Amino acid sequence: CAEITLLPAEHLTVWQSKLGGQPYWPKDMEYPRNAKGRPLHLLAQINFAETPPLPDFPEEGILQFFIVPNPEIPDMWGMNIDDPARPDGFRVIYHPAPLLEAAGLSHDFGFLNDQPKPESKSWFRRLFAPSEIQFQMPFTSPCAMRFDLQQKFASLDEPGLEFTGQGVPEVNENFLQDASRAASLKDFHDIFNRTLEWDGHRLGGYGNCIQYDERRNGYCDYVLLLQIDGDDKNGVIWGDCGACHFYIHPRDLRQRDFSRVLYEWQCY
Repeated sequence: CAEITLLPAEHLTVWQSKLGGQPYWPKDMEYPRNAKGRPLHLLAQINFAETPPLPDFPEEGILQFFIVPNPEIPDMWGMNIDDPARPDGFRVIYHPAPLLEAAGLSHDFGFLNDQPKPESKSWFRRLFAPSEIQFQMPFTSPCAMRFDLQQKFASLDEPGLEFTGQGVPEVNENFLQDASRAASLKDFHDIFNRTLEWDGHRLGGYGNCIQYDERRNGYCDYVLLLQIDGDDKNGVIWGDCGACHFYIHPRDLRQRDFSRVLYEWQCY
């Protein structure tokens, strides 16, 4: 996988990899909106010219992740609890051959803020005038991205994976000693998860499933496409210390088909 480090930046280009900010967007393309006509906002943009090579992932082009900018019900930052693969409140868009000339790109995104205030069903938000309810993304300011190639191991809960213990290298001496003394599978499970961490931002690899893994509802073949984790240092927060995940079928990833991506976020 490619571990992602977020870097605060005041000046971001439309082409580079980043969290938030102004998206790369050709003038002749229709901007993504949900069923209500509300434009989606850029969550993350990956320029594969900046990433290390990953199996099945593109080696060029720009991949974008858009979501609805409202954490409250019914929008929930674009997540559909009943159908997490329905691309209405979110969209994943791939540009295989990005334009290099700024003249062919959109630069005016003022319409993103010129929209009706988001609906609020929270009782405490009803105490405020509608004009006080603002669009809110799960981060405070845009950031640049740095990618580092890493090797990660799957958790014992990874869907579609049968854990046999074969081929797993020694992590550390204490891990092996504790595991050998474990009185039950739960003990081993806890030790394993304490030793190997899945938090952080990453492209590919394995995700940090905080609660229930949505892939168990008919998507066990899906693999992690992108994880954006909670990050206090850079003001990224999903609920209370949560994380968001985008999953994709390996066949779709190889074919560069991002129309059936599964999106969900969880918190404690």
